Amino acid sequence: MTRSPRVLVCCLLLAACGSDRGGDSTLACPDEAGEPGAITFDGVDDRAQTAVTPALGLSTFTIETWVRRDGEGATYTTGVGGLRLVPIAGKGLGEGDGSNVDCNYAFGFWGDVLGADFEDMASGANHPVTGQTAVARGEWHHVAVSYDGTTWRLYVDGQLDGEAMASAMPRADSIHPFSIGAAIASDGTPHGAFAGSLDELRVWNRARTADEIADGMFRTIAMADGLVARWSFDGDGGDPAVATDSMGTAPLALAGATLVADHVTLDHGAAPVVAEVSPADGTATGPDVTLDLGLELASRAPVDVTYHVRELTAADDFTIVVLPDTQIYTIEGRNLEKYFHDQTQWVRDNRERYNIVGVIHNGDVINNEPEIYQWEVASAALARLEKPEDGLPDGVPWGVSVGNHDNRLIGSNTVLNTDKFNQYFGVERFADRAYYGGHYGTRNDNSWVTFSAGGLDFVVVSLMYELDPDPAEIAWARSIFQMHPNAFGILNTHYLLTAGANFSAQSKLIYESLKDLPNVQLMTGGHVAAESRRVDMFEGHTIHSMLADYQGRDLGGAGYMRIWEFSPANQTVSVRTYSPTLDKFETDDNSEFTLDVDLRGAGGPFRDLAVTNVSPERLALPVDGLEVGKTYEWYADVASCGQRVVTPLYRFTTMASARAAAELQHTLQQPPRRQRTQRVTSGPVNAAPEDPSLAD
Repeated sequence: MTRSPRVLVCCLLLAACGSDRGGDSTLACPDEAGEPGAITFDGVDDRAQTAVTPALGLSTFTIETWVRRDGEGATYTTGVGGLRLVPIAGKGLGEGDGSNVDCNYAFGFWGDVLGADFEDMASGANHPVTGQTAVARGEWHHVAVSYDGTTWRLYVDGQLDGEAMASAMPRADSIHPFSIGAAIASDGTPHGAFAGSLDELRVWNRARTADEIADGMFRTIAMADGLVARWSFDGDGGDPAVATDSMGTAPLALAGATLVADHVTLDHGAAPVVAEVSPADGTATGPDVTLDLGLELASRAPVDVTYHVRELTAADDFTIVVLPDTQIYTIEGRNLEKYFHDQTQWVRDNRERYNIVGVIHNGDVINNEPEIYQWEVASAALARLEKPEDGLPDGVPWGVSVGNHDNRLIGSNTVLNTDKFNQYFGVERFADRAYYGGHYGTRNDNSWVTFSAGGLDFVVVSLMYELDPDPAEIAWARSIFQMHPNAFGILNTHYLLTAGANFSAQSKLIYESLKDLPNVQLMTGGHVAAESRRVDMFEGHTIHSMLADYQGRDLGGAGYMRIWEFSPANQTVSVRTYSPTLDKFETDDNSEFTLDVDLRGAGGPFRDLAVTNVSPERLALPVDGLEVGKTYEWYADVASCGQRVVTPLYRFTTMASARAAAELQHTLQQPPRRQRTQRVTSGPVNAAPEDPSLAD
């Protein structure tokens, strides 16, 4: 979760918060020995590497380190069938299959989660594994990967985070050096770049168990059976351009990377464990709220806690605009171009008023693929979104799906062609825009974009209309959402629903691939000149799918488009249908409705309340200034003797009195006596009869 900037209100010794508690001078942390440190990388060209060291050529192994990721960095590829990783540590990369320039092992970030890979001795085939937990930036976390000859295992903070069967022999004889912060090719060329810091990096020649990893992550281990190399990155008075290996085998030569004093505190026991929180998530409470934690500590020690609190209000609301099929507006001689231009200009004119954070085009940008005039109209209309302004150097973020009119799959033609689409809306148009995530293959036929609202990241993946969908493209779409598990996921594809709110053949495959991903919440499409929607639930996870396409109406749709208005306070998105040219809303049930979504993480700045240098039993802190009938979010940042833990985000609602809150809480916990309104938990909602003639 990305958090917003904070307003600091520091209650040192709690005197300013109406408490007579002071710091606890009887508790103290042990002194640290030596000159502890870490190594830091700029995410551009910093790296560190050993000489070619046979002892680091391994067929079974564990790599573990403390990591603080501070920026995006740059990716490299581990080979065909492998991963694109931001490098942490490894030996080699994908250069060729079936030779000693194959990758021995690679460990890094696959998007926001961990990933690892190797190429095997038999054929050079790749054997990747990926994690599930987004590793928060700006925080120290322990990460590890092991391979026992059969199974990969990934760990985050001592917990198993992913595993995969490989049952293959890694290319232990690869001629690459071991490196951190970048992957080094056999010719010495660096690839990829890590932005952040590492501390206490160890390489073992065996797969350590989960218990061993959890037990050793908070301790220094300078020498041990199976430990091949270990770098503490502590200051030892030696050459600042070299990081010493305590095993004496493989010193790291620093190229740009720097040894720094900032570091992880080890040998002081495990980090605090937050066993209880108050108020609990989803609680209704009276207006007098006290934040409190129950901690489990390795030993009695002083604790610092910063509580971060914010009210959720209408000021946190934001909007995404969805442009349905614009094809008719581009036809020469009909004088309809203004409707397309009015849509995108409305976005720019109302960006601040509606807090518009992104635009999605459902495809069929144009009507007749060979007609240059139509592509020029579409390009000019969408270029209005791209004009830079203060705070938006790349303009308003937007992404587009390729429709059947865009790729020539119309009438009896079954051979797609996206040459014109890529001429006008190809990779080159988007590549330098910060919001552009990337594409599948070499063209922009399938692509993704990302933007944020109030600290919540969004990922929008757009898949092209196809008669015979490629499973690899759908798997790629799934992988993008998996790489960003904390982002709000939206799938955009041209032909999603029929007029009767049934999935198309292509979208059935898409839904089946995505239905188990908890971050995918919305799917959107056009193609069929109608409005429909459906809701589908799988193992408690809901995906809302929506069709909107007005091309079959007079004037090619008269500029009607969708406005999605998100409310973090209410955890909803209200969908509205509007024409900027007509300045008119449609308000029937299929044109205006509200959906429940999970917007946790989106909001304004936090107010910070600090409790410093106190015993773990004295963490309760009253919060002043709360209003009745409001919703608040909070989390806590806990530190003790150099160890730090950050809680998840919690939410509570204030009531007029504690009694009213208790009554409401009791009511919410009771099963309903009867269902007052019929909720659709699966399938079409208010669906119209099917009409295949509406598809275009």
